[in-house]
Amino acid sequence: MKVRIKTFDWKSLSYETSQACGFDFRASEDSIIKAGEFWLIETWTVIEVPDWYALQIQPRSSTFKNFWLIQTNSVGLIDKDYCWDNDTIKFSYLNVSKKDSIIKAGERIWQGIFIKIWIANFEVVKVMWNNNRGWFWTTWNK
Repeated sequence: MKVRIKTFDWKSLSYETSQACGFDFRASEDSIIKAGEFWLIETWTVIEVPDWYALQIQPRSSTFKNFWLIQTNSVGLIDKDYCWDNDTIKFSYLNVSKKDSIIKAGERIWQGIFIKIWIANFEVVKVMWNNNRGWFWTTWNK
């Protein structure tokens, strides 16, 4: 699948292994996120998501362990229409440690994955055909 990108260094996106389903984003510049502080980290990357796909972005599994950062929106979703020249992908993080977190330019702390999407044709009904299971969490109480 061919994907058009605009990026600050022509190498800021990479699949690190031949079997990786997610590709890594790299920090475009050094950032210091003070203890307890919220920060938007810029990638200076624009991705034109292909038709019928969405781009899901999230921290790498080592991000919290290495930097004590939590992505504030849990998981990001980039739609096809977010690809103008200034629509750069930014990651919003909260430093939950008691010390500053230093992100160096080139650091890999985010990842992206393309997800196939289908547009739903919703049908409103008065009754679903299944029996009522009860409230949330009740499926395990049988």
